[in-house]
Amino acid sequence: MKLFLPPNIYAGILKSFLKQYKELDIEIKESSLLSNELENDKDAVALIPSMDLINHREVFVSGKAGISFDGTLSNAYFYLTDNSQRTLGNIYIRGDVSVNEIILTKILFEERFSAEVEITLDTHKDPTNTQNTLVVGIENFTNWDYNSSISFSDQMADLLDLPYVNFIFASYNKGNLSRLESFFNGVDASVEENISELLNDLSLSEEIKNYVQSNLGSVYFEMTSNESEALNEMIKLVYYHGIIEDIFDVKFI
Repeated sequence: MKLFLPPNIYAGILKSFLKQYKELDIEIKESSLLSNELENDKDAVALIPSMDLINHREVFVSGKAGISFDGTLSNAYFYLTDNSQRTLGNIYIRGDVSVNEIILTKILFEERFSAEVEITLDTHKDPTNTQNTLVVGIENFTNWDYNSSISFSDQMADLLDLPYVNFIFASYNKGNLSRLESFFNGVDASVEENISELLNDLSLSEEIKNYVQSNLGSVYFEMTSNESEALNEMIKLVYYHGIIEDIFDVKFI
C-alpha cells in the first residue's frame, strides 16, 4: 500500500511507528503536494493538511488517526518582531507551507486580535526578526529560536476550544484507508511508551528530542469525537469567513 506523509517531526514519529508493517510503501512529499498524489493514485493513502478537504471533498477520511495539537507542540510557529511599535499588517510564511497556514492565519488574527493581515511568502534565505513570520515544519527546529515563538496550534486550539486538527489520513480507496486504520490501535499510548525509540529514528538533536518528549501531551495521533468535532468546526469557520460557499460533510469511515 502506498502511503504519502509530509516532512515534519510528527509524521516522522508515525513513520517510525509504522515501520513494523512491511506492506506499507512510505514516501515523503511536501504538504502542498499530498492531495495531488491522491488524485494521481486513487488507491494510495496520504496524511494531508486538513483544509485540503475544501478542494478534495470526495476523499474518505479516517476517524481514527491523524495529527492534532492543543498546546506547545505545533508544526508551525509565529516569530513576531521585537520592536515596541509592533504592527501585524503583514505575516510572512515560509517552510513546508500548506493551505492550512494560508487560510487559517488570516482567520486567526481576525478572530483573536481583530486584525486584518496580508499573507506573503517569505523569500529571505536566513531567519530575520525584522518582520512577523510564520515558519512551518522542521525549519523551526533547525534555523529558528522556537523557544521564543508562539505556537500556531495553541492559538488555533484556543480559538476552537477544541484540538487543532492539522493533518488527516485520507484516500479515495475506503478499503485501503480502513486497512491503514487497523495499524493504529492504541497509537497514542504506544507512542508515549516508546517515544525515545521512535525519536531516535529521526535526525534530531538531543535538545529537540527532549522538547518533544517534554510536551508530548499536546499532540494527538488518535482521532476521537473531539477531533472529529474540531474538524467540522474548522470547516464552519472557513465558511463563516466567506472562503467557501457551503458547508460540507466530511466522509469519515
